[in-house]
Order: sequence, then C-alpha cells, then structure tokens
Amino acid sequence: MTLIDDLLELNLVERQLRGLKSRVDSAQIYCRAQKRQMNDLEQRHEELETRRKQRQVTINGHETDTAAIDERLTKLREDLNSAANTKQYSTVLEEINTLKSTKSGTDDLILNELSDIEALDVDLEAVKSEMKERQTVLDSAEKELQEREAEIADRVAELQTERDVKASVIPASALSTYDQCADDFDGDAMAPIEEIDKRRREYSCSSCNLNMPFNIVVQLMTGADSLTQCENCLRILYITPEMKAEAVAK
Repeated sequence: MTLIDDLLELNLVERQLRGLKSRVDSAQIYCRAQKRQMNDLEQRHEELETRRKQRQVTINGHETDTAAIDERLTKLREDLNSAANTKQYSTVLEEINTLKSTKSGTDDLILNELSDIEALDVDLEAVKSEMKERQTVLDSAEKELQEREAEIADRVAELQTERDVKASVIPASALSTYDQCADDFDGDAMAPIEEIDKRRREYSCSSCNLNMPFNIVVQLMTGADSLTQCENCLRILYITPEMKAEAVAK
C-alpha cells in the first residue's frame, strides 16, 4: 500500500472515532456551562459572606465604642452628683452631653450596618436557593455525560486501538502533518482532487475549490508516497480510485 492509501485508511478510522466522540461533546459543553454558572454563584456567595462579616466587624467595633461611652457616662453622672461647684458641674455636664451625642451617632451607624446586613442576608438566601437549583441541574448534567461516555467507551477503545495500529505504519513526518490537519479541521484532514473539465485539464481541491495546476495532479498520480497539501486550505490532497482507474485505462 502507498502512503496515501495508509493515510486514507487512518483517516477513515479517525473520522469514525471523532464522530463517535462528538456524541458526548454537547453533553460536555452543557456540563461545563453548568459548572461555570455554579462557580459564579459560589463566588457571589463568598463575596456576600465576606461583606456580611465586614459589616459585623464594624458593628462589633461600634458596640465596643458604645460600651466605653456608657462606662464613661456612668462615671460622669457620679461626678455630676458630687460636683463641688457650678463650674465643675457645667464641665461634667458638657462632657456628658457630648458623649450622648457621640453615642447617638454611633447608634445610627450600628442601625445602618444592621440594615445592610439584613439586605445581605436576603441576597445570601436568594443565592443559596439558586445554588441549590443549579446543583440539581449540574448533577443531572454530569449523570447524562457519564451515561453517554459509558455508551461509547467500548467502541471508542476499539477504534483508538485500530487508529494506533494504522498510524504505526506511517512515517513520523507524514503522521505529524496528518495529525495537525486532523486537529485543525476536526478530522476532515484529506481532500480528493475534483475534475472540473477533463479536456481543459482543469482540477480543483474538493474542499475549498482552489484550482489545481495540472502538474500537481500528475504529481499525485505518480507520487503516492509523498504528501501534497492544498495551498489554500492545507488539507492533504489525493486522487480518487475512480480517477486513477480512468487514468490507467487511458
């Protein structure tokens, strides 16, 4: 067998293998999409939890300040009751009023933070609910993917073994070129020469319709152990058995 014949046999198995694997592609894509959405929800949940903790830390700080103010007010009220003169009484009373105003402002800050925490709690519950629903969808998607993979596992293994065998007889450089084309075009690595006008010797690549010089056709007819790629789409070109048979008959 010629190199092109070996490549055509490899290509046949390659296309079967990729076609079989494509059955799970949609399930894989769907599953990955669900995982991305779940990750987004988890990040959103983490962000909300962090913000809630920050609010609580701020509240704790304000409550510490309030406790210190209350302790100071208690001491000042004792001082107020024991003031020796009007000036001392006025000074203590002024500090008490200042502390009361400060405490009132701190209480307002605490209320604002508590209001923010309540809003965050609402958002957290909504995200948790959405995460629960998304997890159900994700579990279903993963189960379907596993089922599809199990359905084709045996046949994929058979085809992979067959592909390895057929690839083993192809020279490394030619196999490298083929593998690159197969990856670039999802298994559609080879293209037959198409006869447009026999009398005028007009031929083209059947994949991209680029016109082929007749000398390339002759080269393909006579050089089946070398690779010729389309200058436009880069697929590996070959002559069909029908064209070969007709050429031999002539």
